[in-house]
Amino acid sequence: MRSAIGVFLVILALSPGVALASGNKLLSQCNAAINFMDNQPADPDFLALSFCLGMMQGVTNTNSMYEVQLGKDALFCAPESGLNNGQAARIVVKYLKDNPKKLHQHGTILAIAALMKAYPCE
Repeated sequence: MRSAIGVFLVILALSPGVALASGNKLLSQCNAAINFMDNQPADPDFLALSFCLGMMQGVTNTNSMYEVQLGKDALFCAPESGLNNGQAARIVVKYLKDNPKKLHQHGTILAIAALMKAYPCE
C-alpha cells in the first residue's frame, strides 16, 4: 500500500500546477498563518491562512484514514493526543526552512515529508 501512495505522490509532483503549489508558496503561506496565530495582526492574509491550515487539515485527515486502515504502515504516526493544524504548520515551516533545496517540490509532498520526519511510525 505504501508503494501505491508513493506512486500517487510522484504523479502529483509531476502534474501541471506544481509551480503554483511549491514549497516556496507553502512556506510563505504557512509563515503568514503562524504570524497570525502568534501576533493576531489587524490585517491578516486570510487567503494564505486558509491555504496553509487547509493543507495541514487535508494532510493530517488523510493520514488519519491511513492510520486506521494501515496502522503502522501509515505515512506518519501522529501523537495519540492529536495534532492540530497550527502544530502541523509549525513543523512544516521548520522542515522547509531546514531544507531550502527542496522548496521547488510540491508543497503536499514536503508537508508529508516534514510530518513523517517529526512523527515516524515505529
